[in-house]
Amino acid sequence: MKFLVDGVFFQLNDTGIARVWCSLLELLAKEGRFELYVLDRGRAPDIANITFVPFPSFTETYCPADSQLIQAVCDEYNIDVFSSTYYTTPISTPMVLMVHDMIPELFGFDLSARVWMEKETAICYAQRFLCVSQNTRNDLLSIYPEILPANVSVAYNGIDPKRFKVREPNEIETLKKKFGLDRPYFLFVGDRVQHKGYKNSALFFDALAGMPDADFDVFCIGGEPDIDASIRGKVPDTVRCFHAKVTDEELAIAYAGALSLVYPSLYEGFGMPVVEAMASGCPVITTNRGALSEAAGDAAYTIAGDSVEEMRQALQKLQDPELRQELRRKGIAHAAHFRWPKMVAVLVDCLERVVEEARAGQYDRFFDAWKKIRNIQSHVDYSR
Repeated sequence: MKFLVDGVFFQLNDTGIARVWCSLLELLAKEGRFELYVLDRGRAPDIANITFVPFPSFTETYCPADSQLIQAVCDEYNIDVFSSTYYTTPISTPMVLMVHDMIPELFGFDLSARVWMEKETAICYAQRFLCVSQNTRNDLLSIYPEILPANVSVAYNGIDPKRFKVREPNEIETLKKKFGLDRPYFLFVGDRVQHKGYKNSALFFDALAGMPDADFDVFCIGGEPDIDASIRGKVPDTVRCFHAKVTDEELAIAYAGALSLVYPSLYEGFGMPVVEAMASGCPVITTNRGALSEAAGDAAYTIAGDSVEEMRQALQKLQDPELRQELRRKGIAHAAHFRWPKMVAVLVDCLERVVEEARAGQYDRFFDAWKKIRNIQSHVDYSR
């Protein structure tokens, strides 16, 4: 069976979705169950036993023509099933779509933006879906009730236990020295300023503003290249804020050395930093919003996500060594449930089912109609 994956997200970004697909492709390549092909639009990972097909960079302007070119590759290599690392589609090859979250739809994004229109296109085209949490599945089916529930599977993201693990003190000290961290620190991972503020970083920094005697630092990893002045202005003089872009290995060590990961998000399709932190022995402060209750279980210090005073109390309590040790113990045990082979097994089942259905002719009429629609769209000059 031949499986083609569009590596478009590798071109666009190197955040969590890229790590998800890199991990899945590595395992699929080792298993050897499929002949694996990846469209390389740039920055695709170097993985053995995969055929990388050079492909034009993605642009939002010519999506229907992009679909036609994807289908041409499918036809050239006799591909049986397709998936995309983001929201690209073929025209007449069956597709399994991985759905990570429904943030744009739930948080009032401008859904007329081309990228979100293409997400809707991918959802309309796909024959089966793999959601990364039960919450994401529920949101998908709520927003698109015409999708058959039986066609939507759930598999949690995994973590690499060889990387995200408890670290030796000398590893932590080396990292702290590199980044100038000479005091206890709270860790904040990802964007601090974003559209609609769903990551809820303001809650954390507003809480810090009311802690003038705080004797710790804040280490921000990833997200915007600089810490915004409006954020720095809230932080008391006793707290230093550091920012860095780090390797995955450094991220794992930073988790292991932190007082706690602070992750007060108002919605997550999964919440990978929560599980990564727990596996690394890092206590976690988070909410139970979205899928975070699934990612965190009962192993995190949970807040409502809408009270500055509650956040401030959480930061104070997480400086207690006994509470941190209890959360470390629970977190390590909980994180052990999240492994990539489990996700691969569900993905493989979805792929095999959709190929069987396609070979039985179940989608022939749909593909014929879709080809006509996409052909009409490809003649529209979006740039005008």
